[in-house]
Amino acid sequence: MEDTTYVGHLVAFMLDAAIIAGIPLAVATVVGLVISIFQAVTQIQDQTLAQTAKIVSIAFVLLTFGGYLVSPLMTHTANLFGDLASVGR
Repeated sequence: MEDTTYVGHLVAFMLDAAIIAGIPLAVATVVGLVISIFQAVTQIQDQTLAQTAKIVSIAFVLLTFGGYLVSPLMTHTANLFGDLASVGR
């Protein structure tokens, strides 16, 4: 296996990890911002409200779209194990 193949696999896995982590993080950020604005407007001083909403939103995203988020990672893993036979040569 050539060095470009290793770099290609590494880039693919890093991109997959960024997508898997980035989408729930973006949703949690938006939900936290909306809850914070709501708390500022209504002068609610509860700190656990934003955290609970973020946890629920991340769980919802991962349960709803988890299969779609993980499928490219599984595909790249299968490709990597398929290419593993040529490493020993």
